[in-house]
Amino acid sequence: METERPEDRDLLSSIEREAAETARQIAQEAAVYARDRVETARAQARETIRKAEESAEIQARTVLRNAEVRAAVEARKAFLRGRDGLIRETLEEARRLVAEAADAPGYEDVLFGWIVEAAVGLSEPEARVNASREELPRITEDLLHRAEQAVLEFTGKPVGLSKVEGDPLPAQGVVLTAEGGRLAFNNQVSVRFLRAQSELRKHIYAVLFEEGV
Repeated sequence: METERPEDRDLLSSIEREAAETARQIAQEAAVYARDRVETARAQARETIRKAEESAEIQARTVLRNAEVRAAVEARKAFLRGRDGLIRETLEEARRLVAEAADAPGYEDVLFGWIVEAAVGLSEPEARVNASREELPRITEDLLHRAEQAVLEFTGKPVGLSKVEGDPLPAQGVVLTAEGGRLAFNNQVSVRFLRAQSELRKHIYAVLFEEGV
């Protein structure tokens, strides 16, 4: 049997030490790599959770904001329905009061004002005045003469007014028609309300909702 030489033992020892050192380094590198992978995985998990929480928070805020918007819209609709209903009721009450005024003393002065307004608006030298069956008897020659004088004073132009006989209007108010029927000025109550509707609604809104009356 061949005797192991000292130099051989030294070589083997050196190889074993190098192998052990290499194994130790590999183990350390593997441990570092494993720790890095764990930290990376944890960081990714934390980022995923953070993004999920942010997304959930954004979604929650969006849902809340949408709910608030819908609630505000519904509240606005309810307010507008209530407001429009109240304004409509007020206008209906105004129409009722105007209709009742036809039976009151002094209604001739109302007719006088409507006739003068229509004659000025028509701006014709002659016009025929028509009204409802209930109103025509209250339009006298004296009332028409006073209306002619008022138009003359207001415009500086003379006008001749005469009353229509036998063909009354179906509703309250007056209509003035130029001779020949070419032009007419409708001053019936329904048309007056229609013309003044925008201003009336503004005034009613101001009284009911801004002044607190």
